[in-house]
Amino acid sequence: MAQLCILVAWQLVTRSGVAGLTVPTPASVIRVYLQPRFAALLYRSAMATVSSAAVGLAAGALLGSATALVAYLLPHLRPGLDRLAVTVNAIPAIVLGPIFILLVSRELTPALLAAIAVFFLIYVAVSSGLRTASAGLSAMLATFGAGRWQLLRYLDLPSAVPSFLSGLKVSVTAAMIGAIVGEWFGAPTGLGIVILNTMQNFEIPLMWAAVLLVASISLAGYGAVHLAERLVARRFS
Repeated sequence: MAQLCILVAWQLVTRSGVAGLTVPTPASVIRVYLQPRFAALLYRSAMATVSSAAVGLAAGALLGSATALVAYLLPHLRPGLDRLAVTVNAIPAIVLGPIFILLVSRELTPALLAAIAVFFLIYVAVSSGLRTASAGLSAMLATFGAGRWQLLRYLDLPSAVPSFLSGLKVSVTAAMIGAIVGEWFGAPTGLGIVILNTMQNFEIPLMWAAVLLVASISLAGYGAVHLAERLVARRFS
């Protein structure tokens, strides 16, 4: 129902001419998806962007989790790792893009920028999750002879899973944004390239079709992780 209301409002605004030429009608955007040549272009571009975002999401989640685990196991390193994570997150992607192009390649830059965007979110989520384990349970397990690694395996890590999924849910959209920005630095293909080229050539319906496709992919990924998060929350409740 909400989606229908948005489409009706969009149609009314564009028909009234208030938005000018920069906002097409919903019908003109839908026609883009129905044209085979544009549909094929958007499909190929979406596959490239999703691949980069997925690689970046996996790499950033792995690196963020590993760094949070090191900070948890070695508390004297935590202040330095916290500052490192904050510093990496504070550097704008627009600055890192040219550096990654010089260090690696244009093809890998979207995935690397996606990984950087994900790293900080996962680091914060896992760091927080590792500290949510019940102190009472920890003391009880220690009383029964559980060592540091057993506590980590059977208590701390399971307790961090909900927080990890919560961070991963937000990271899906961050990975897509990182991949799109990375593609603007000269990637051979991707939805970021389509958006940039159509904007420059004033192909407004095609540009909006690409933008809405990016939003749809991000929402689909967000929804999938949200579903997993609810299942895990039910399991841990």
